[in-house]
Amino acid sequence: MPNRQLAIFIAILLLLAACQPASATPAVTPEATAPPTAAASPTAANSRPTPSAMPTPSRPAESAGGDVVLGVVGQPDSLNPITENDPALRQIAPLLFDSLLHADPLSAELRPGLAESWQYAADGRQVTFFLSPNLSWSDGTPLTAAAVVASLQASQHPALLKFSRIEALDERTLQLEFLQIDCAAVTSLALLPLLPADQILEPQPPGSGPFVVEQWSADGRTLALRRNPNSRGGGALLNSLTVRFIQPDELPIILSEGAGQFDAIGPIAGPVSPPAGFSAQTYLAPEMLYVAINYAPKNEPPLPPEVRPALVQAIDREALLAELLAGDGQLLAGTLLPGHWAAGVEPDMPAYNPDEAAALLRRAGLRDTNGDGWLERDGERLELPIRLNGKNPLHQQFGWLVSSYYRDLGLFARAESVPPDSVIDDLFTHDFQLAVFNWPLLPDPDQRMFWLSAANTEGEGLNFTSYSNPQVDSLLERAVAVPGCQLAERAELYGQAQQLLGQERPVDFVLAPNEHWFVGSRLQGVLPGSFAPFTWNAGAWRVTD
Repeated sequence: MPNRQLAIFIAILLLLAACQPASATPAVTPEATAPPTAAASPTAANSRPTPSAMPTPSRPAESAGGDVVLGVVGQPDSLNPITENDPALRQIAPLLFDSLLHADPLSAELRPGLAESWQYAADGRQVTFFLSPNLSWSDGTPLTAAAVVASLQASQHPALLKFSRIEALDERTLQLEFLQIDCAAVTSLALLPLLPADQILEPQPPGSGPFVVEQWSADGRTLALRRNPNSRGGGALLNSLTVRFIQPDELPIILSEGAGQFDAIGPIAGPVSPPAGFSAQTYLAPEMLYVAINYAPKNEPPLPPEVRPALVQAIDREALLAELLAGDGQLLAGTLLPGHWAAGVEPDMPAYNPDEAAALLRRAGLRDTNGDGWLERDGERLELPIRLNGKNPLHQQFGWLVSSYYRDLGLFARAESVPPDSVIDDLFTHDFQLAVFNWPLLPDPDQRMFWLSAANTEGEGLNFTSYSNPQVDSLLERAVAVPGCQLAERAELYGQAQQLLGQERPVDFVLAPNEHWFVGSRLQGVLPGSFAPFTWNAGAWRVTD
């Protein structure tokens, strides 16, 4: 498959995952969670650095042992995180697979994983990873730097194209050399779940995570795991962990009648109170809900320039959040979640100003000349179809609410519910005027695919709205090419880009919903966040009976 097609194919998989129907569960008070133990930042020294302090599970006698049952909403078709992009598998993948580095769940900063430390060359052209000693796959086979290189190459991940050389220097050291410095590519490969190269396509491959598969039921509903004694740090604190996959329509009954059979249940969308004996672990879901306003629709004339800011000012965002999610989320003015290391100062939130919006529409020449209540352009009623995924209840309600605000201005807006694949096709071919969609937010803040002018190929590509701003282009390109990938310098560049995007609004950034896990009182050590799967630190979980 050509490289461009492969990149788009992976992006489509991400969008498909983002377009899955949200579970309609009805408020829950967000509870503060303690931040994970901080790890030392990567060093730019030329000698092997001091290992960073990522917490790894140990097995003190007083806390070892125990069995835990997770209720995970959804059900994957396989347990291969390279070939399967199912949301439920993403939640449980850290149970079975490890990676070179981990993303801090609260800030998205990179932390040690299989690599105890990493460093960049003085010119930033090379990044070297130093593995922890005595690593093994779950079957006891040594997990060397050469095995990591083979696993990365077998994955055929598009980020590999950014490097001219990937090689093992010795059993514990691997080095990557850039064709052109690209910090986002480092993040992608460092967080990629690793599995043996010769089993890269197997539906149930081995890994090096804290657990191994003991049995997967014939119906795929129950996954029994046991402690992996060969994993980094000596294995999980728990003896075993059972995953029971829950269908979304089963969730209300389980929460009301059967929660006692689980130690944790999630992820849950929408405000709903936890069952007795459970506490709610709440954080922003790693996604945003947008209204895309196309600058250059494929089969329609572009909207007058005054219409875009009028649409932005037409929405009462506080009221929309209250009605759509009962306040169970957060309004957003930019493209990054609060708390992300690159978020900086969020752009100003657009004001709700229907009078100014109406004045902008008049300046655009829109008038109701025939008295039917709808604004016209050149004698023709201006129609604003809002394309959305008809199988996603959240998108449907969001589209209806947004269209109602537009209609209050006299714009003939209507929400058009179509199948998910039709939404995807319309977005990728730019064949829409307005569309509701959400996109998963990855740990690295790189969003070139959305906003770069070069990504705006007429009638195709990920720059859905045909946005073009040379200043934004420069900032985003510079932000991924910082030598040594220094966070402070990258954050400064992304901060400038976010301000411009927040002002011009190639899409109308609206909100991020909350995501919840309900955790029983006996399960300790759970530290969820927006930027890592719920099970990211499951090796350190313990139970108190």
